[in-house]
Amino acid sequence: MEQKQGRIFYLDFIRVLAIFLVIFIHVSAIDTTLHIGSTQWHITKLLNYFAHISVPLFFMISGTLLLNSKKTTSLAYTWKNRIPHVVIPFVAWSILSTLFIALYSHSFSLPAVLKMYAVFLYQPVSPTLWFMYPLIGLYVLSPILRTFVENASQKMLWYVVGIWIITNSLMPSLSYLLPKDISHALDFYPAATFYLMGGFVGYFLLGYLISTIDISKIKAWFLIIVLLLFTYLGNGFANHYPKSMDMWNQYYVTSISIVIMAICGYILLQKWGMATKSTGVKKAFSFLSPLVFGIYLVHNIFILYIEPWFMSSLPYGGLLATFTRYLAVALGSLLVIWILYLIPGVNYVLTGKKWRRNKK
Repeated sequence: MEQKQGRIFYLDFIRVLAIFLVIFIHVSAIDTTLHIGSTQWHITKLLNYFAHISVPLFFMISGTLLLNSKKTTSLAYTWKNRIPHVVIPFVAWSILSTLFIALYSHSFSLPAVLKMYAVFLYQPVSPTLWFMYPLIGLYVLSPILRTFVENASQKMLWYVVGIWIITNSLMPSLSYLLPKDISHALDFYPAATFYLMGGFVGYFLLGYLISTIDISKIKAWFLIIVLLLFTYLGNGFANHYPKSMDMWNQYYVTSISIVIMAICGYILLQKWGMATKSTGVKKAFSFLSPLVFGIYLVHNIFILYIEPWFMSSLPYGGLLATFTRYLAVALGSLLVIWILYLIPGVNYVLTGKKWRRNKK
């Protein structure tokens, strides 16, 4: 989620769209458990599954920025500038989230709050904040990864990504198709130590690699067809094997369909972003982009407080109710973070950004 001073518009474009997809995942999550089998449920599930490309998009944006920057090899710069930029707001909102959760559940007590903080390094205080743990890990590892990509050939980098896709995406996805008694036939014995290529590092490298290739020859219609096809197939797979989309599953959002969707989606949005000429559109996305991190960190609180009221008070239901709640959470989160972003000192602690007046 890092932003260069010399703005790259297509990254702003992808970043802003990705955060609104993230919010949709979390707002619509409850709807995926209601009216199962109905038309409304099928549409919501499909949209929710499509929105899961948002997390890979964020990892790919960070890979594009950090692995293309010469500053990334500086341990001092990484630890003084980049890591505090994500850790300080994350810790601040984790503290605030804990307080809001305790107040909401009417179970506020010092021992209970301290117990949540005692395992802070092990698990997030709110499930929606899980993304921060692998992101911070990749920031910590970014000097190593930058040194690697700087000295490796394109062939070597694609080889590494290929290993990641096979071991962390394709094989775990295929394992769900196996009979129960041999369900672990495609799992690696821990001593095989494929940990170097584990987690989300593949998305990080993919973001960098895509930034080095000529995407002009890749047809948008082809990307759209593949994106929609694997959204449909992947959603069907997830409906049949729901454990594959369990967010505590270590292969969450790295299933083969989401990997393919994320690659297509990233390239497609990059093409559209690079083709955008409208000054108004560029100003709008450039305005929203610095707020994205803060919106991500605060939106879970809005869901916690707003969603129950809407679900009990709206005179209508279905997809219209889902999108009403979605707009309320998205706009509320945006408004709060925009206000905080304008307050000196507070802005860095709670948004990770410092507001700067544009110089003419």
